[in-house]
Amino acid sequence: MSAIITHFFGQSLTGQGIKNVYKEIMNEAKSIYLLEGAQGFKVSEKLLELGDFYSKKGIDVEYYHDPFFEKSIQALFIKKPHDILILEATNLSLDPLENIQVISLDGCMDHQKILEQQKNLEYLKTRKEEYYQQCFQSLSNALKLHDEWEVETRRYMDWAGLDAKIDELIGTVLGNENIKKSGEHTHRLLGTLTPAGARDYVQSITQNLEKRLFIKGYPGTGKSSMMKKLAEVALERGFDVQTIWCGLDSKSVDMVILPELKWCIFDSTEPHEYFPERAGDEIFDMASLCHPTAVEEANIQAIVSNYRATMKEAVMNANLYAESERMARQLLDEATNGEKLDEMTAGLFLDSV
Repeated sequence: MSAIITHFFGQSLTGQGIKNVYKEIMNEAKSIYLLEGAQGFKVSEKLLELGDFYSKKGIDVEYYHDPFFEKSIQALFIKKPHDILILEATNLSLDPLENIQVISLDGCMDHQKILEQQKNLEYLKTRKEEYYQQCFQSLSNALKLHDEWEVETRRYMDWAGLDAKIDELIGTVLGNENIKKSGEHTHRLLGTLTPAGARDYVQSITQNLEKRLFIKGYPGTGKSSMMKKLAEVALERGFDVQTIWCGLDSKSVDMVILPELKWCIFDSTEPHEYFPERAGDEIFDMASLCHPTAVEEANIQAIVSNYRATMKEAVMNANLYAESERMARQLLDEATNGEKLDEMTAGLFLDSV
């Protein structure tokens, strides 16, 4: 039976860090196809059809959802033995790579219909750009507030106690074991900002794991650094590691998975707060190592309040952007010939395994 894993592709956040995650995913693929020229929802439907085709053959499939439309697929990774990554070009910004094979879908577009809707499309494009910029300005402001939040909590962190806790964790999880191979390091994103707020696919990503550690702690108290150290030690000892990065701060790690141990540890705090719910789930308490004073607690709460208000502004503009984008894609769908789209993508359905 095939495994189906869902992720966000993270396109609601730009920056070199996120692009680096994309490149790491691409490095796992033997073949990469970029579908260009048709930017409506019909391309997403075709990716879903492809995923279903390979899943029914018993092949593991990863779906990468569009942050602005959660039911839409922005990329599809068909795992071994094919290792094919298929990307659709809507809102996709990638540096050119030599191994990308472009499939032009321009031939399935009715350009006369597009010409008839040109004024509407240009109007929607202008609106989208305005909302997009406003959304990212709010996100930028929110990240600055989050940095202020971290400054306050760092002052009262028991760093020696944390070092001891990290050493204990590494000893418990890895012991003295060394695997005589090179560990494989893969990368994904935990979640991103959507019109519904910050969203993630933690349950899908961890569905096949037997043990999950839920970190509880304040921002800026070493959660990400601890997971980076654990990943580094595990790789040095030959374990495979999957690093799951934060979709809103590309320098921060939100989860580390050790597939061979069916184990993970992740930052289970706002905005991706979870609690133990099944056998093998445990809380990893870091909050007890941080003791801000009553005055600092008041300062922190003021920062948190401003942070949440700013994130609400970002979500509002994400909704406005998504509505304009939805209207534009629907217009493009009306100009897309479904039969020709089927013909142009037929070569992606491989019968041999």
